[in-house]
Amino acid sequence: MKEQVIHIGDKVEMYKITVQSETENQVRKQYISQILDYMEGDRIKLAMPMEAGRMIPLTVGDFYEVCFYTDTGLFQSSIEVVDRYKEENVHVMIGEFNSDLEKCQRRQYYRLEHIIDINYRYYTREEEILERRLMVNDFANEEARMSCKKILNEVKNKWLMATITDISGGGVRFNSSTLHKTSTLLYLRIPILQDGVERIFELKGEVVNSAVLAKKTDYYETRVKFVDIDRDEREQIVRFIFAQERKMLRRSTI
Repeated sequence: MKEQVIHIGDKVEMYKITVQSETENQVRKQYISQILDYMEGDRIKLAMPMEAGRMIPLTVGDFYEVCFYTDTGLFQSSIEVVDRYKEENVHVMIGEFNSDLEKCQRRQYYRLEHIIDINYRYYTREEEILERRLMVNDFANEEARMSCKKILNEVKNKWLMATITDISGGGVRFNSSTLHKTSTLLYLRIPILQDGVERIFELKGEVVNSAVLAKKTDYYETRVKFVDIDRDEREQIVRFIFAQERKMLRRSTI
């Protein structure tokens, strides 16, 4: 039954289950893994989690709350680590399910910590009006139309600089020298390397949150969710994220 929901290669988030009470401000440690195979007796083989290029050996006998990222959404369960060993230069662990899979109402896309320098600009009401006028050809003459195109080009060339710190199929987090208001619309130019070729994604996003960075009073962290992104663009970004994760996993076994 579980094989029909979660599949080999699916990403996994794990959180250790402890008997200690947690305060509201306490952040639980997150471990990222991947399904490698199914085992007999309601058991599953997982890659040992990595952090900053280092393998994190989880202890046999510990229990973890697990969230599986699947093609049909997120599912959660709990497992016990019952074994761990090295298999063909890959550190693996065996987890035994001790609860049923349940639909998990959390974020849909796995988030990758990755540094990407980008350009972005504001999507303003002025730009929206100019684009609509050009679309319906609302001009008295050709001179007025050309003037509108010129102004629109000037608006679209006011780019700012930022650095993405993590990315998912649903949005990005970036650092810049500008504080942004919630719900502000932005256009992001994100360079992504795929099969040795750089592709520039121009995506619209909405600011979810923006705040000053700790110990950097003149620098800000902004979270943005993608809006009006087509399916192919989102799938390309998700494939890029998974490709980067596979590279990290291979480097960790060398």
